[in-house]
Amino acid sequence: MRNYTEYEAVKKFPIFQGYLEHFGQTSMKNDIPGMLSFFFLQGQAAVPYVRIPWGASHIDPRVHVFWIQPSRSGKSVAWEFMGDICRDAEIPTDMYTTGTDAALIGGWEENIDEDGEHVKTLKEGLLDGRKVLNFDEGSIILSPNKHSQETVLYLQSACNPVGSNNNILVKHTKAGRIETESLVSLWITTFPPKGVKDYVLTKGIFQRVLLYWGEWDTEKRREVSNLRMNAAYKKIPKLAVDYQEIVDYFNNLTKNLRDRLLNLSETTFIEWESMPRSEQEELIQKHMHEMFNADETFYSACFDAIDDYYTLLNGLAPGIGEVVASFMPAVENYTVIFATHMAMLDNSWTVTGEHVDMAKDILYDLTRNLILWLEDEVEVGFKKTEVTEYRQKFTISFQNTGKVDFDDSRGEGWVRKERMLKTYEDQAKVTRGTAWNHFNKYAKDMFETTKESRIVYLRLKQMD
Repeated sequence: MRNYTEYEAVKKFPIFQGYLEHFGQTSMKNDIPGMLSFFFLQGQAAVPYVRIPWGASHIDPRVHVFWIQPSRSGKSVAWEFMGDICRDAEIPTDMYTTGTDAALIGGWEENIDEDGEHVKTLKEGLLDGRKVLNFDEGSIILSPNKHSQETVLYLQSACNPVGSNNNILVKHTKAGRIETESLVSLWITTFPPKGVKDYVLTKGIFQRVLLYWGEWDTEKRREVSNLRMNAAYKKIPKLAVDYQEIVDYFNNLTKNLRDRLLNLSETTFIEWESMPRSEQEELIQKHMHEMFNADETFYSACFDAIDDYYTLLNGLAPGIGEVVASFMPAVENYTVIFATHMAMLDNSWTVTGEHVDMAKDILYDLTRNLILWLEDEVEVGFKKTEVTEYRQKFTISFQNTGKVDFDDSRGEGWVRKERMLKTYEDQAKVTRGTAWNHFNKYAKDMFETTKESRIVYLRLKQMD
């Protein structure tokens, strides 16, 4: 994955870059989750006022994230920074570890009033209303039992567009019917539990969230360890964007979105605050075409984005290709959502092709990362291919690649790394990214390495 400074949105918006620099001081070397966390928070700031029209229906600006990564790699500590922003920007927040259905959607409680009568009151669940919700150990929803399956269904419903009938969570109990409307944004993290790929391939929750798989090898852990040790006894360096500027950005965004909606609807703040949620939602949807609009460059950029996304499916085996294709509608939705977020960052009420391109810049890499993981995991897990077979394939690819000789002590029998991997890609019928992934995972130690004019060359090591 690229460094976050290479993304166009980071280059264009100083507040976005400043947020990521602060995030990176807390959760190191987690650039993509850092970017997702910004839009996660911004989506929750915007959801009380923004709906994105889509034909006869609409979507909302929330961003839901499922982050799978090994333990002790910065997932939990990231929430410390995000939680601080939520507190200071007055974004409601809560945490879920485990519990019953009542913990998620609410339940009836029986009490005795002052007259001695038994009365039922409805206790609010975690998925009720507006808040960001942190599942710090998302593995609990991947455990194959009845309770976890019901939990996943509730989470899926909570991800459906706010203001749609599909967003209402319903549970029938002996004490009465419970209805919960959810404006919650889900931030789910977990270590890679056994069998997680099977859930990704089959469970609908993963078609509603942005799924990031982070692989942390020993070298990356060593790099982070060195960064952490280097910070001991040192003051945190002053960053270009102050923490308070980030908090002010989210506070000002909330105010600007609210003021625009109230101005468009000719509603006073007091009237808005006194409205029941149903009337507020009616007002939001009535004016959703006026809150943001798209210019003529928006659609051509969207079509280009779709073409780029679908090129990622080229060369995939039919089975995995069908699975990845099922993620595409969510990627398309998030392209429009992220483009709208870019317009918010741009302090603009018009969503442009440039905003779409910046959204695609991030989502393309996120989707490619998901494909590489799924393709490799499915191939390894389902086909039971042995490591020795991969190594044999790389030996054959080396033999079938043109050799280069050096006049110095390095001698003869070298191949350009990029050309050998292209040979492997063609012979194994895998994508370019998977070829590089297989090399790093199975064959890297088979080869000597040298460089000439910044070009990397490989040669098979002599076997004893």
